[in-house]
Amino acid sequence: MWKGHRILAFAGCLAAAADMPKRAVHAASPQSPLAEAAERERRRREAAASPTPIRKPQKASPAPGLPPQKPAARTAEPASTSGGALRSPLTLIYTGRSLGSLGDFRSQDEHELLTEAANSQHMTFKLVSHASWRAPGTSIFMPSDEPEGDELPSLIKLRAGAEFLGVVPALRSGTALLVQDPATHGPDLLGMMVANARAAADFPDLGNVSVAVYRAPLTRKKMAYFVEEEGAIFPQDAAMFEHGEMNRIDVGGASIFELPINLAQIGPRSTIVRGLAEQARATGGEPFIVDLGSRLGETGLDGQSRARLDWSALDRMGYQAVVPWEFEMGLGAEGLAKVAAEHPGIRLLATNVVSRSGALFEPKHVIAREGVTVGMIALVDPFVRTRLPRRVLEDFTFEDPVAAARRAVRDLRRLGATVVVALSNLSPEDNARVAALVPGIDLILADLHERLSPQTLTTTVELQDHERTRPGSPALVARGFSNGLGVGSAELLFPLDGGQRPTLRAIRHHLRSVTDSVPADAELARTTREERERLRSTRGAMLVPAFMDLEEVAPALRSFDEVAAQGRISKRMWEDFIARLVRRRGRAEVSLITPLTHFPPLLGKLHEEEVRQWLWTEETLVVLDLRGSEISEILREDASAEVVTSGFDRKTGKVMGRSLDENALYRIATTDLLFEGARFRAFEKARRVRRLFRPDARGGLESSRDGAAVTLREMVLEELRRIRGEGGGQKQARSVAALLSPDPAFETLSTFQFDRPTLFASFSEAYRNDGYQAVPESRIVAAQSSLLGFAGRFKWSRDQPSFIFDAGATMAYSKLSTTRLGGARSSVEVTDDLKVDFTIRPKTAGAIRAFGPFARAIFDTEFSPTRNTNTGVLNPRQAALSAVLGVLRRPGRNLRVVELGAVVETDLSRESLLAGVAARTELNAGAAGGRLRYRMRNDVTWFPYSRTEDPSLLGLRYNMIHEILFPLFDELSLSIAADAFVFRGVAESNRKPGMSVLFRIGLTYDRVWKPRYQPLF
Repeated sequence: MWKGHRILAFAGCLAAAADMPKRAVHAASPQSPLAEAAERERRRREAAASPTPIRKPQKASPAPGLPPQKPAARTAEPASTSGGALRSPLTLIYTGRSLGSLGDFRSQDEHELLTEAANSQHMTFKLVSHASWRAPGTSIFMPSDEPEGDELPSLIKLRAGAEFLGVVPALRSGTALLVQDPATHGPDLLGMMVANARAAADFPDLGNVSVAVYRAPLTRKKMAYFVEEEGAIFPQDAAMFEHGEMNRIDVGGASIFELPINLAQIGPRSTIVRGLAEQARATGGEPFIVDLGSRLGETGLDGQSRARLDWSALDRMGYQAVVPWEFEMGLGAEGLAKVAAEHPGIRLLATNVVSRSGALFEPKHVIAREGVTVGMIALVDPFVRTRLPRRVLEDFTFEDPVAAARRAVRDLRRLGATVVVALSNLSPEDNARVAALVPGIDLILADLHERLSPQTLTTTVELQDHERTRPGSPALVARGFSNGLGVGSAELLFPLDGGQRPTLRAIRHHLRSVTDSVPADAELARTTREERERLRSTRGAMLVPAFMDLEEVAPALRSFDEVAAQGRISKRMWEDFIARLVRRRGRAEVSLITPLTHFPPLLGKLHEEEVRQWLWTEETLVVLDLRGSEISEILREDASAEVVTSGFDRKTGKVMGRSLDENALYRIATTDLLFEGARFRAFEKARRVRRLFRPDARGGLESSRDGAAVTLREMVLEELRRIRGEGGGQKQARSVAALLSPDPAFETLSTFQFDRPTLFASFSEAYRNDGYQAVPESRIVAAQSSLLGFAGRFKWSRDQPSFIFDAGATMAYSKLSTTRLGGARSSVEVTDDLKVDFTIRPKTAGAIRAFGPFARAIFDTEFSPTRNTNTGVLNPRQAALSAVLGVLRRPGRNLRVVELGAVVETDLSRESLLAGVAARTELNAGAAGGRLRYRMRNDVTWFPYSRTEDPSLLGLRYNMIHEILFPLFDELSLSIAADAFVFRGVAESNRKPGMSVLFRIGLTYDRVWKPRYQPLF
């Protein structure tokens, strides 16, 4: 008996929904809304004993949501303007790129009209969001409480005895229903919305309606509301309800409920698709049903499970073909082939894509019916390559859509195709290219619309003399709705008496919206829902506090952008948050991620299930190193600033507050989609690529061979769960707000720089030189000689907002060893120097490249003391201490160092005092990563004042180095350098200048190590 009641209830709902358009036409009733409501309430109470409405079956009832069908006659169309009755042997039914059987859209942002008005009138407002339930024309919600998830059966029973609050005015659009709570008192919030000038411009579909409002207590503390639109019949079957989000806006003591209109659900879509197919058959035509592919999305299922559920739904609805897109291609050739094999009635069409096996896609499809031959091609958007990882890209070869379409259309015409139709998920720009450059296509079916408030559209194109024209541009580029928001149908109309050569005379295209105003295919919706509920996870903990709680601890969030000013997290704020978290967990200087493809405008506190709706991505973390020049190349290619960054400011071109150094290496955190994709070629130059990670003790991720791949989705959820585990309330709000807040303009950073540490060597050996002992030529009398040396500088820097502190160490040591004839050995230190310096540089120069002050202390010593060549006695070990005060210029692209200052020096071992000036310059040339790089360094110190004329002191030191680097691999290079050192003493005996010249060939390593993030190698 119960089963029979459920069937009758569903039949009654379908019939009532079928009558809804008729009732809307006759909405002007002599009775007042209150009288009508009272009459409805009387009828409801009379039927309380048997609340399920039962209606008599209607004859020839049209498919729900569709116009009445025409008689099943061969003369299905009236005479056209060109004369003669028309027939439609084939009707193409299609859905644009969608979210699959588990996806739906809710985009109720009409509340911004109220928050904007409140802001302009300096009125405070509060936004709250709770889960609700939605059936055609009916909403159930608890305005002050979050449902636990199992209340629906109890609420349905409460409806029969609910308190009637009256019929109240409301505003309704294609995506939302807004009702002011009749139980509260305050300003006219609906009037404030209508008075907003943006209402007419941005929400033209927002109109006045009346709704009946009821309420009933679920518990002593929880109140439930029921809102019913005109003509709605309250379902008694919980399976007829879908989930949604109710937004409550409180202003001045009054409240508005913003109730969702669910879009793009599989149940209403099935009703429309099946109705269109039945209508086509009733008028003598044959339906061909095709889907233009699905997008990626968070469904709580793995790819294969979701694909099987999606294709099972398509199969039950009668789909015959799929043009693959983001989700299907993301399965890879093997995964897609498995799903297709389970549903042999659905073919995969793709003209410009070839799988690795070559047999996965059908490039052309031909349907012959009643003397008419319709040829179809399928064009896949090549941009999908940027959304696929490299392991999947290797499965497919993409061809330019124009070239592939030309070839396929030419083949179809040669085969005698009467009509050629292109099924396309290309971008609007590429559809225009195909229409302009590919002759012979009669119709392009695409999904050009991106609106979230769809409308019904009908377009008819008549071709009066089509039989006497050569194949040219399409007669129609039919614009469907993407994201599953609409179902399109295109009827190909031919003369009833087609003769020997039937000719296309007209195309009629009709587009219908998929909303929850269309009664759902209950059986399909129930089956899909049960499978989803079986596989999906629980709702989870509250991970993101309400925006008003975040704003309370971080008021600056309200000024992030226009959306945040209306009291909710914006898409860009959330994308920046993900990029920031990727950078920090990846321990990188810069992060680069792709923007989100789907972002429902959720309000209030968000549980894990809602947060997952903002994380529709399967991307995994990749950490690598890139030079600054390669980062610049990526950002130049991303001219539209689509890629989301953290650590890099596009406006100033700075990394963490510092100018981008094109020669330096930066640690980059990105995703496999960007790294492996075909869009940015600079990633091919990446170094030290890491894909496997394990958590470290500092809250980051450490690369490890025995680690695991980390998805962005799980990384974000794990961080939010960690924050939640540390405590709720304001503590949680402060932590989440800190992650949502923009990157600081400057971040304190420590760096450790390798400044060309070079290891060099030279060897020589003489042969058959016996008897040459008296020859005055060293290379002849020396049996063996070797020169081994090391030179280089290391610098640690602490970059603070107001100053920079550097601590450096310079080392140079080389030793010449000689073995003479007879076995005598001698060794000479050619260079021997150890210098430690400390520099502080206040940041007073600002952003311009001007001179600023610096102060430096230098201690110069040696590894071993020198020996006096006259006396043979060891000289005192050098212990020179210097102080420099001067100005320096901020580094440019090539001129890296310019310094000028006054210097005072004393040698602690000699109690000397020198005073003078010092200058230093460094010039670099050659691109980072290039085949050849050059550096010239000049360092001069002149002491015009000396307290004593000590012959061990130098009054002038000038060092000039020319160095050429030949890159070998990574930062290792072959170094060829000429080092000239000019000197002059302060005593009378050594005032004549001298010079030492050293040529060296060695291996040098150039690396900037940032210990906060990077390993050494």
